[in-house]
Amino acid sequence: MSDPWTDRWNERYNKEEFAFGEQPNEYLKEQLEKLKIGTILFPAEGEGRNAVFAAKLGWNVSAFDISIEGKRKHFDLQKLIK
Repeated sequence: MSDPWTDRWNERYNKEEFAFGEQPNEYLKEQLEKLKIGTILFPAEGEGRNAVFAAKLGWNVSAFDISIEGKRKHFDLQKLIK
């Protein structure tokens, strides 16, 4: 059985380019750089741009998303950043 929400996000992320780009959200970037590094959760993380950025700064990151395509691109982005 297919879920319309999962299908919607899989369709959005099933393109070669990143739907929201490869760079983190600018506001999030500014805030994370001001905070003491610790543990952070990214629900509905999509393609992973914010989680990858936080991990690169040294944060202990947990992230999840409903979209299999988003998760795949999250791992692709991790490889590009390393």
